[in-house]
Amino acid sequence: MAIALIVAAGKGKRMSLKKPKLLLPVLGKPILYYTVSAFYDHPSIETIIIAVNKEIHRKTKKMVHAYFSAKKDRIHIIQGGATRPETVLNSLQYCKKECAPDDKTIITIHNGANPLVTHEEITTCINKAKKHHACISVHPVTSTLKEVKDKTVVQTHNRDTFAHAQTPQCFMYKHMAQALETVGSRYADMTDEAQLMEAAGYTVHHIPASEHNIKMTTEKDYSSIRHFLGDLPDDYLIGLGQDSHAFGTKKGLRLGGILLKDEPALEANSDGDVIIHALCNALLQALGEKSLGAFADEWCKKKNIKDSTKYLKKIVGMVHKKGYAINNIGIMVEAKKPAIDPHSNAMKEHIATQCNLDPKRIGINATSGEGLTAFGKGKGIQVYSIVTIKKHGA
Repeated sequence: MAIALIVAAGKGKRMSLKKPKLLLPVLGKPILYYTVSAFYDHPSIETIIIAVNKEIHRKTKKMVHAYFSAKKDRIHIIQGGATRPETVLNSLQYCKKECAPDDKTIITIHNGANPLVTHEEITTCINKAKKHHACISVHPVTSTLKEVKDKTVVQTHNRDTFAHAQTPQCFMYKHMAQALETVGSRYADMTDEAQLMEAAGYTVHHIPASEHNIKMTTEKDYSSIRHFLGDLPDDYLIGLGQDSHAFGTKKGLRLGGILLKDEPALEANSDGDVIIHALCNALLQALGEKSLGAFADEWCKKKNIKDSTKYLKKIVGMVHKKGYAINNIGIMVEAKKPAIDPHSNAMKEHIATQCNLDPKRIGINATSGEGLTAFGKGKGIQVYSIVTIKKHGA
Protein backbone atom coordinates (compact mmCIF):
# COMPACT_ATOMS: atom_id res chain seq x y z
CA MET A 1 0.00 0.00 0.00
CA ALA A 2 1.16 3.55 -0.75
CA ILE A 3 -0.24 6.70 0.84
CA ALA A 4 0.37 10.08 -0.77
CA LEU A 5 0.88 13.08 1.52
CA ILE A 6 0.48 16.24 -0.54
CA VAL A 7 2.10 19.15 1.25
CA ALA A 8 0.05 22.22 0.31
CA ALA A 9 0.07 24.48 3.35
CA GLY A 10 2.69 26.98 2.22
CA LYS A 11 1.88 30.66 1.71
CA GLY A 12 3.72 31.11 -1.60
CA LYS A 13 5.44 34.29 -0.40
CA ARG A 14 7.94 34.28 -3.26
CA MET A 15 5.12 35.00 -5.71
CA SER A 16 3.71 38.51 -5.78
CA LEU A 17 0.26 37.44 -7.00
CA LYS A 18 -2.71 38.15 -4.72
CA LYS A 19 -4.34 34.74 -5.24
CA PRO A 20 -2.91 31.66 -3.41
CA LYS A 21 -0.54 30.03 -5.86
CA LEU A 22 -2.07 26.56 -5.64
CA LEU A 23 -5.41 28.01 -6.75
CA LEU A 24 -3.97 29.76 -9.80
CA PRO A 25 -5.82 28.52 -12.89
CA VAL A 26 -4.47 26.47 -15.78
CA LEU A 27 -7.05 25.58 -18.45
CA GLY A 28 -9.78 26.49 -15.98
CA LYS A 29 -8.58 24.25 -13.15
CA PRO A 30 -6.37 25.14 -10.15
CA ILE A 31 -2.72 24.11 -10.04
CA LEU A 32 -3.49 21.81 -7.10
CA TYR A 33 -5.93 19.84 -9.29
CA TYR A 34 -3.07 18.63 -11.52
CA THR A 35 -0.97 17.61 -8.52
CA VAL A 36 -3.79 15.62 -6.96
CA SER A 37 -4.71 14.03 -10.31
CA ALA A 38 -1.23 12.53 -10.72
CA PHE A 39 -1.70 10.51 -7.53
CA TYR A 40 -5.45 9.95 -7.84
CA ASP A 41 -4.91 8.24 -11.19
CA HIS A 42 -1.96 6.11 -9.99
CA PRO A 43 -2.85 2.46 -9.19
CA SER A 44 -0.31 2.18 -6.35
CA ILE A 45 -1.79 5.09 -4.38
CA GLU A 46 -4.67 3.94 -2.18
CA THR A 47 -5.13 7.09 -0.11
CA ILE A 48 -4.33 10.78 -0.59
CA ILE A 49 -3.97 13.21 2.30
CA ILE A 50 -3.90 16.87 1.28
CA ALA A 51 -2.54 19.15 4.01
CA VAL A 52 -3.56 22.76 3.37
CA ASN A 53 -3.67 26.09 5.18
CA LYS A 54 -6.88 27.78 6.33
CA GLU A 55 -6.84 30.14 3.36
CA ILE A 56 -7.45 27.43 0.77
CA HIS A 57 -9.14 24.75 2.90
CA ARG A 58 -12.70 25.48 1.74
CA LYS A 59 -11.77 25.86 -1.91
CA THR A 60 -9.73 22.65 -1.82
CA LYS A 61 -12.84 20.83 -0.56
CA LYS A 62 -14.86 22.32 -3.43
CA MET A 63 -12.18 21.23 -5.91
CA VAL A 64 -12.20 17.65 -4.60
CA HIS A 65 -16.00 17.55 -4.77
CA ALA A 66 -16.00 18.94 -8.32
CA TYR A 67 -13.30 16.76 -9.85
CA PHE A 68 -12.73 13.71 -7.66
CA SER A 69 -16.17 12.91 -6.26
CA ALA A 70 -16.26 9.42 -7.85
CA LYS A 71 -13.75 8.18 -5.26
CA LYS A 72 -13.73 11.05 -2.82
CA ASP A 73 -13.40 8.63 0.12
CA ARG A 74 -9.79 8.12 -1.02
CA ILE A 75 -8.99 11.81 -0.43
CA HIS A 76 -8.69 13.46 2.98
CA ILE A 77 -8.16 17.18 3.48
CA ILE A 78 -6.50 18.19 6.74
CA GLN A 79 -5.03 21.29 8.34
CA GLY A 80 -1.33 21.80 7.66
CA GLY A 81 1.18 23.49 9.93
CA ALA A 82 3.17 26.71 9.91
CA THR A 83 6.23 24.90 8.53
CA ARG A 84 6.84 21.94 6.25
CA PRO A 85 7.89 19.62 9.14
CA GLU A 86 4.75 20.58 11.09
CA THR A 87 2.61 19.86 8.03
CA VAL A 88 4.22 16.47 7.45
CA LEU A 89 3.86 15.56 11.15
CA ASN A 90 0.17 16.54 11.06
CA SER A 91 -0.28 14.36 7.98
CA LEU A 92 1.48 11.38 9.55
CA GLN A 93 -0.60 11.70 12.73
CA TYR A 94 -3.79 11.69 10.67
CA CYS A 95 -2.43 8.82 8.58
CA LYS A 96 -1.69 6.76 11.69
CA LYS A 97 -5.21 7.26 13.08
CA GLU A 98 -7.28 6.93 9.90
CA CYS A 99 -5.29 4.87 7.39
CA ALA A 100 -3.68 2.19 9.57
CA PRO A 101 -0.34 1.97 7.76
CA ASP A 102 1.59 -1.26 8.29
CA ASP A 103 5.30 -2.03 8.10
CA LYS A 104 5.18 -2.33 4.31
CA THR A 105 3.27 0.89 3.68
CA ILE A 106 5.10 3.45 1.54
CA ILE A 107 4.61 7.11 2.45
CA THR A 108 4.91 9.25 -0.67
CA ILE A 109 5.45 12.92 0.16
CA HIS A 110 4.91 15.43 -2.61
CA ASN A 111 4.78 19.21 -2.91
CA GLY A 112 1.39 20.56 -3.92
CA ALA A 113 3.28 23.07 -6.06
CA ASN A 114 4.83 20.33 -8.24
CA PRO A 115 1.89 19.68 -10.60
CA LEU A 116 3.83 18.05 -13.46
CA VAL A 117 5.10 14.93 -11.69
CA THR A 118 4.82 11.91 -13.99
CA HIS A 119 3.29 8.48 -13.52
CA GLU A 120 6.71 6.94 -14.15
CA GLU A 121 8.39 9.01 -11.42
CA ILE A 122 5.81 8.00 -8.85
CA THR A 123 6.07 4.33 -9.82
CA THR A 124 9.87 4.23 -9.83
CA CYS A 125 10.20 6.15 -6.57
CA ILE A 126 7.73 3.84 -4.78
CA ASN A 127 9.42 0.70 -6.09
CA LYS A 128 12.87 1.95 -5.05
CA ALA A 129 11.55 2.78 -1.57
CA LYS A 130 10.13 -0.74 -1.24
CA LYS A 131 13.59 -2.11 -1.93
CA HIS A 132 15.83 0.45 -0.21
CA HIS A 133 13.49 2.05 2.41
CA ALA A 134 14.05 5.63 1.14
CA CYS A 135 14.12 7.22 -2.31
CA ILE A 136 13.72 10.74 -3.70
CA SER A 137 13.64 12.34 -7.14
CA VAL A 138 16.38 14.80 -8.09
CA HIS A 139 17.47 17.10 -10.89
CA PRO A 140 21.16 17.12 -11.78
CA VAL A 141 23.16 20.31 -11.27
CA THR A 142 23.99 21.47 -14.79
CA SER A 143 25.97 24.65 -14.13
CA THR A 144 29.39 25.00 -12.57
CA LEU A 145 28.88 25.01 -8.81
CA LYS A 146 30.59 27.75 -6.80
CA GLU A 147 30.73 28.14 -3.06
CA VAL A 148 30.59 31.83 -2.22
CA LYS A 149 30.95 33.97 0.87
CA ASP A 150 30.18 37.66 0.99
CA LYS A 151 31.24 38.84 -2.50
CA THR A 152 33.96 36.31 -3.30
CA VAL A 153 34.16 32.74 -4.58
CA VAL A 154 35.50 30.40 -1.89
CA GLN A 155 35.67 27.15 -3.85
CA THR A 156 34.52 25.38 -7.02
CA HIS A 157 32.83 22.03 -6.45
CA ASN A 158 32.37 19.02 -8.68
CA ARG A 159 28.78 19.44 -9.88
CA ASP A 160 28.48 15.72 -10.63
CA THR A 161 28.32 15.02 -6.89
CA PHE A 162 25.41 17.45 -6.31
CA ALA A 163 21.72 17.39 -7.20
CA HIS A 164 18.59 19.50 -6.70
CA ALA A 165 16.04 17.63 -4.56
CA GLN A 166 12.47 17.41 -5.79
CA THR A 167 9.41 15.40 -4.87
CA PRO A 168 8.05 12.74 -4.75
CA GLN A 169 10.06 11.48 -1.80
CA CYS A 170 9.10 7.95 -0.79
CA PHE A 171 9.83 6.17 2.51
CA MET A 172 8.88 2.93 4.19
CA TYR A 173 6.49 4.00 6.94
CA LYS A 174 8.13 2.06 9.77
CA HIS A 175 11.59 3.44 8.95
CA MET A 176 10.29 6.99 8.70
CA ALA A 177 8.59 6.60 12.09
CA GLN A 178 11.85 5.33 13.56
CA ALA A 179 13.75 8.25 12.00
CA LEU A 180 11.36 10.73 13.61
CA GLU A 181 11.97 9.13 17.01
CA THR A 182 15.75 9.19 16.50
CA VAL A 183 15.98 12.77 15.23
CA GLY A 184 13.34 14.27 17.50
CA SER A 185 13.07 18.06 17.62
CA ARG A 186 15.94 18.53 15.16
CA TYR A 187 13.48 17.69 12.37
CA ALA A 188 11.86 21.11 12.89
CA ASP A 189 14.82 22.82 11.18
CA MET A 190 15.05 20.43 8.23
CA THR A 191 13.94 21.34 4.71
CA ASP A 192 12.82 17.91 3.51
CA GLU A 193 12.28 14.36 4.70
CA ALA A 194 15.35 13.00 2.94
CA GLN A 195 17.38 15.12 5.34
CA LEU A 196 15.45 13.53 8.21
CA MET A 197 16.31 10.03 7.01
CA GLU A 198 19.96 10.96 6.47
CA ALA A 199 20.20 12.36 9.99
CA ALA A 200 18.79 9.08 11.37
CA GLY A 201 21.49 7.11 9.58
CA TYR A 202 19.47 5.77 6.63
CA THR A 203 20.82 5.62 3.08
CA VAL A 204 18.60 7.61 0.73
CA HIS A 205 18.51 6.50 -2.89
CA HIS A 206 17.52 8.76 -5.76
CA ILE A 207 15.93 8.65 -9.20
CA PRO A 208 16.01 11.30 -11.96
CA ALA A 209 13.14 13.78 -11.83
CA SER A 210 11.38 14.43 -15.13
CA GLU A 211 12.32 17.62 -16.95
CA HIS A 212 9.09 19.45 -16.12
CA ASN A 213 8.77 18.29 -12.51
CA ILE A 214 9.63 21.60 -10.87
CA LYS A 215 8.30 23.36 -7.81
CA MET A 216 6.30 26.45 -8.73
CA THR A 217 7.84 29.28 -6.71
CA THR A 218 7.83 32.23 -9.14
CA GLU A 219 5.59 33.76 -11.80
CA LYS A 220 8.02 32.43 -14.40
CA ASP A 221 7.46 28.88 -13.12
CA TYR A 222 3.71 29.44 -13.38
CA SER A 223 4.10 30.58 -17.01
CA SER A 224 6.22 27.50 -17.79
CA ILE A 225 3.61 25.17 -16.30
CA ARG A 226 0.80 26.86 -18.23
CA HIS A 227 2.82 26.59 -21.43
CA PHE A 228 3.54 22.88 -20.90
CA LEU A 229 -0.12 22.11 -20.22
CA GLY A 230 -1.18 24.02 -23.33
CA ASP A 231 -2.72 27.06 -21.67
CA LEU A 232 -2.35 30.46 -23.30
CA PRO A 233 -0.86 33.38 -21.37
CA ASP A 234 -3.24 36.16 -20.36
CA ASP A 235 -1.89 38.43 -23.08
CA TYR A 236 -2.81 35.96 -25.86
CA LEU A 237 -6.21 35.47 -27.51
CA ILE A 238 -7.37 32.66 -29.76
CA GLY A 239 -10.00 32.65 -32.51
CA LEU A 240 -11.63 30.02 -34.72
CA GLY A 241 -13.16 30.93 -38.09
CA GLN A 242 -15.03 29.03 -40.78
CA ASP A 243 -16.42 29.73 -44.24
CA SER A 244 -17.63 27.75 -47.22
CA HIS A 245 -18.80 28.41 -50.78
CA ALA A 246 -20.14 26.34 -53.66
CA PHE A 247 -18.53 26.31 -57.08
CA GLY A 248 -20.21 28.37 -59.81
CA THR A 249 -20.00 28.23 -63.58
CA LYS A 250 -17.34 30.91 -64.14
CA LYS A 251 -13.59 30.36 -64.28
CA GLY A 252 -10.98 31.96 -62.07
CA LEU A 253 -10.72 30.76 -58.48
CA ARG A 254 -9.35 33.18 -55.89
CA LEU A 255 -7.92 31.24 -52.95
CA GLY A 256 -5.59 32.51 -50.23
CA GLY A 257 -5.12 35.67 -52.30
CA ILE A 258 -3.83 33.65 -55.28
CA LEU A 259 -5.72 33.51 -58.60
CA LEU A 260 -6.05 30.04 -60.14
CA LYS A 261 -7.26 30.98 -63.63
CA ASP A 262 -8.24 27.53 -64.86
CA GLU A 263 -10.20 26.46 -61.79
CA PRO A 264 -13.95 27.14 -61.37
CA ALA A 265 -14.74 30.21 -59.28
CA LEU A 266 -16.75 30.10 -56.07
CA GLU A 267 -20.19 31.71 -55.94
CA ALA A 268 -20.11 34.84 -53.78
CA ASN A 269 -20.86 38.55 -53.78
CA SER A 270 -17.12 39.20 -53.37
CA ASP A 271 -14.30 37.29 -55.03
CA GLY A 272 -15.28 34.29 -52.86
CA ASP A 273 -11.83 33.77 -51.31
CA VAL A 274 -12.95 31.24 -48.74
CA ILE A 275 -9.50 30.99 -47.11
CA ILE A 276 -9.31 34.73 -46.50
CA HIS A 277 -12.91 34.76 -45.28
CA ALA A 278 -12.27 31.99 -42.72
CA LEU A 279 -9.13 33.80 -41.55
CA CYS A 280 -11.05 37.06 -41.17
CA ASN A 281 -13.67 35.28 -39.07
CA ALA A 282 -10.99 33.77 -36.85
CA LEU A 283 -9.40 37.17 -36.23
CA LEU A 284 -12.76 38.77 -35.52
CA GLN A 285 -13.64 36.02 -33.05
CA ALA A 286 -10.33 36.47 -31.24
CA LEU A 287 -11.18 40.17 -30.84
CA GLY A 288 -14.70 39.40 -29.66
CA GLU A 289 -16.21 41.11 -32.71
CA LYS A 290 -19.13 40.10 -34.95
CA SER A 291 -18.57 37.77 -37.89
CA LEU A 292 -17.23 38.88 -41.27
CA GLY A 293 -20.70 39.23 -42.79
CA ALA A 294 -21.48 42.14 -40.48
CA PHE A 295 -18.67 44.11 -42.15
CA ALA A 296 -18.29 42.58 -45.60
CA ASP A 297 -21.86 43.17 -46.77
CA GLU A 298 -21.38 46.90 -46.44
CA TRP A 299 -17.87 46.83 -47.96
CA CYS A 300 -19.02 44.68 -50.87
CA LYS A 301 -22.44 46.07 -51.71
CA LYS A 302 -22.20 49.71 -50.69
CA LYS A 303 -18.53 50.37 -51.39
CA ASN A 304 -18.15 47.80 -54.18
CA ILE A 305 -15.07 46.22 -52.57
CA LYS A 306 -14.84 42.71 -54.04
CA ASP A 307 -11.21 41.91 -53.18
CA SER A 308 -11.21 39.81 -49.98
CA THR A 309 -7.58 40.76 -49.28
CA LYS A 310 -8.85 44.29 -48.64
CA TYR A 311 -11.23 42.86 -46.04
CA LEU A 312 -8.25 41.15 -44.40
CA LYS A 313 -6.26 44.39 -44.37
CA LYS A 314 -9.09 46.20 -42.60
CA ILE A 315 -9.44 43.47 -39.98
CA VAL A 316 -5.68 43.28 -39.40
CA GLY A 317 -5.91 47.04 -38.82
CA MET A 318 -8.55 46.36 -36.15
CA VAL A 319 -6.21 43.84 -34.50
CA HIS A 320 -3.40 46.39 -34.38
CA LYS A 321 -5.69 49.18 -33.19
CA LYS A 322 -6.66 47.07 -30.17
CA GLY A 323 -3.00 46.63 -29.28
CA TYR A 324 -2.48 43.12 -30.63
CA ALA A 325 -0.27 41.48 -33.24
CA ILE A 326 -0.95 38.21 -35.04
CA ASN A 327 1.10 35.37 -33.56
CA ASN A 328 0.31 32.41 -35.81
CA ILE A 329 -2.29 31.17 -38.27
CA GLY A 330 -3.56 27.68 -39.03
CA ILE A 331 -5.74 26.96 -42.07
CA MET A 332 -7.50 23.68 -42.92
CA VAL A 333 -9.11 23.27 -46.35
CA GLU A 334 -11.70 20.59 -47.16
CA ALA A 335 -12.15 20.10 -50.90
CA LYS A 336 -11.85 17.53 -53.65
CA LYS A 337 -10.34 20.18 -55.93
CA PRO A 338 -8.11 22.03 -56.51
CA ALA A 339 -4.92 20.50 -55.09
CA ILE A 340 -3.78 22.92 -52.37
CA ASP A 341 -0.20 21.87 -51.68
CA PRO A 342 1.26 23.15 -54.97
CA HIS A 343 -0.05 26.64 -54.14
CA SER A 344 0.32 26.71 -50.34
CA ASN A 345 3.68 28.53 -50.29
CA ALA A 346 2.36 31.31 -52.52
CA MET A 347 -0.73 31.59 -50.30
CA LYS A 348 1.42 31.77 -47.17
CA GLU A 349 3.55 34.54 -48.68
CA HIS A 350 0.47 36.55 -49.62
CA ILE A 351 -1.22 36.16 -46.23
CA ALA A 352 2.04 36.82 -44.36
CA THR A 353 2.47 40.12 -46.18
CA GLN A 354 -1.02 41.29 -45.20
CA CYS A 355 -0.63 40.14 -41.57
CA ASN A 356 2.94 41.37 -40.99
CA LEU A 357 3.92 37.80 -40.13
CA ASP A 358 6.72 35.36 -40.95
CA PRO A 359 5.35 32.79 -43.46
CA LYS A 360 6.78 30.06 -41.22
CA ARG A 361 4.12 30.95 -38.67
CA ILE A 362 1.35 30.05 -41.11
CA GLY A 363 0.18 26.49 -41.71
CA ILE A 364 -2.05 25.50 -44.63
CA ASN A 365 -3.26 21.91 -44.93
CA ALA A 366 -5.93 20.20 -46.98
CA THR A 367 -8.10 17.09 -46.97
CA SER A 368 -10.76 15.56 -49.19
CA GLY A 369 -12.46 14.06 -46.14
CA GLU A 370 -12.67 10.76 -48.05
CA GLY A 371 -15.46 12.33 -50.11
CA LEU A 372 -17.96 12.11 -47.27
CA THR A 373 -19.25 15.68 -47.59
CA ALA A 374 -20.33 17.93 -50.45
CA PHE A 375 -16.89 19.57 -50.31
CA GLY A 376 -15.11 16.23 -50.57
CA LYS A 377 -17.33 15.39 -53.51
CA GLY A 378 -16.18 18.48 -55.39
CA LYS A 379 -19.22 20.73 -55.00
CA GLY A 380 -17.41 23.50 -53.16
CA ILE A 381 -14.73 24.36 -50.61
CA GLN A 382 -14.92 24.60 -46.84
CA VAL A 383 -12.16 26.18 -44.72
CA TYR A 384 -11.46 26.38 -41.01
CA SER A 385 -8.91 28.79 -39.62
CA ILE A 386 -7.46 29.15 -36.14
CA VAL A 387 -5.36 32.10 -35.00
CA THR A 388 -3.59 33.36 -31.92
CA ILE A 389 -3.01 37.03 -31.41
CA LYS A 390 -0.79 38.56 -28.74
CA LYS A 391 -0.48 41.89 -27.01
CA HIS A 392 2.30 44.01 -28.48
CA GLY A 393 5.47 43.20 -26.61
CA ALA A 394 4.26 39.81 -25.35
